[in-house]
Amino acid sequence: MQLLDFKTGIDFGARGNLNEFNPVGFSPDPDDISTWSEAPLAELSFRLPPLRHDLRFAIEVFPFLANGQIPQQACWVFLNGLFVHYHLVKGSVEMIFTAARELFNPRANRLSFVLPNATAPRDLEVGDDLRLLGLSFVKLNAGDPNAAVPTAPAAAERTTAPAHAQRARSRRSP
Repeated sequence: MQLLDFKTGIDFGARGNLNEFNPVGFSPDPDDISTWSEAPLAELSFRLPPLRHDLRFAIEVFPFLANGQIPQQACWVFLNGLFVHYHLVKGSVEMIFTAARELFNPRANRLSFVLPNATAPRDLEVGDDLRLLGLSFVKLNAGDPNAAVPTAPAAAERTTAPAHAQRARSRRSP
């Protein structure tokens, strides 16, 4: 089981490190920058170094909304079976929450995402995909909640393109 490195986090893209974290409920075929959940439950397992503080998670995701047929994706987050966060995802977003250090195990930890609105595109007649898509995961970072929060992109840029598209665009530019 992989140690979660606070400097690199988890990258869900094709060149990322997702497979090191025993993913369950995630598509085995990531795209360039993200990986779709493909079931109503997606999980990651990891170890942590000894902690002297709580842990803040920042998880960049975007939802499957089936061209507006689904208004939002509900996401319930559990750490080692205990509820830690809830988020209604209506667009590209960074879900940020803090988990108390007492919730972590010294060996194995499991972060679970329950996605009750996950739906197969084929069921909605918007494609032939049979996977139950909920969220596409781009990046997970974790660290000290008292550390400075990275600055978000300018509001105008956030409204013109989802975060995953902005990242892809920035990789292409010189």
